[in-house]
Amino acid sequence: MGVRVAVLGAGNLGTTLGIVLAGGVPGIRAGKSRDVVLWTIEPDVASEIRDHQLNTKYLPGVPLPRGLVVTGELPEAVAGAAIILVTVPSKVVREVARLLGQALRPGDAAPFIVNASKGLETGTYLRMTEVLASELPPSQGERVLAMSGPSIAHELSRGTPTAVALACRDPRLARSVRRDMQTPVLRFQVSRDVAGVELAGVLKNAYALAFGLCDGLGLGLNTKAALLTRALPELARLGVALGGRRATFFGLAGLGDLVGTGLSDHSRNRRMGEELARRRPAEEALASIPGVVEGIGSVRLARELAARHRLRLPLLEGIAAAVERTIDPLKMIERMIG
Repeated sequence: MGVRVAVLGAGNLGTTLGIVLAGGVPGIRAGKSRDVVLWTIEPDVASEIRDHQLNTKYLPGVPLPRGLVVTGELPEAVAGAAIILVTVPSKVVREVARLLGQALRPGDAAPFIVNASKGLETGTYLRMTEVLASELPPSQGERVLAMSGPSIAHELSRGTPTAVALACRDPRLARSVRRDMQTPVLRFQVSRDVAGVELAGVLKNAYALAFGLCDGLGLGLNTKAALLTRALPELARLGVALGGRRATFFGLAGLGDLVGTGLSDHSRNRRMGEELARRRPAEEALASIPGVVEGIGSVRLARELAARHRLRLPLLEGIAAAVERTIDPLKMIERMIG
């Protein structure tokens, strides 16, 4: 039996990580042997994975490996796990962390907990690793890591080589986790900048909407490239003000994820921008897109944080105005690239 990995959340990212870590990518040798279990609170999802090796709700058309075990019981999922991956929506991370703290058995070796959920907690503005650490036993706090980067599930689940950042204040711990999680198609770049990696993953969703606006308006790569040169410095300015390192925002977690999220046909945030360009109300557009669209919440959050730090971020303000339908998206974009 190999390293036991528990993946909390059977959405598109959680299911994809389960496939890759369990060696289920067709035509790709699995590499290190792992015992992978997927936890979900959705009985219909668990039943379909168990009986048909499919998750059509979140990852349609992708067969799951028989070795990927699914359960609805959190204690069962994390029992004996060396690594616990958190992929649930950010709004429920605190609740899941509280349950996780109760499920971890005192006699077991402390697992590494890797957060892949992107968001800041409403009201407190805490990053997800901070939320997790606040709910877990004190001995577990130093073993919480952050993972973020360009990882479109549609591509990774089919074996497209993918690289993401894995951040921990102690890089030795990050390298230990990398040894157990790295596969031929999923690679990790170690970083010390936990704050920057997490903040980049949150803030890029707001700016990804701008690329979707371009698609909805029929604009091309010339326009998107010009917007990228405005988006990245703004994202970095805000991220540095919030405690991240500038270089992080020009790496995988920032620039890399912004390009992936902003340009992929499978990005929900890009699609949201496309719907907004067609002048659909935000609520109606959200209802038409399956899964969580982080960009709308990220825009509001980023504006609040920019105001608190007295930062003027014109592109962010323009995106927010497009979301609120108080500006013509084409005029906003023309103004931003000028």
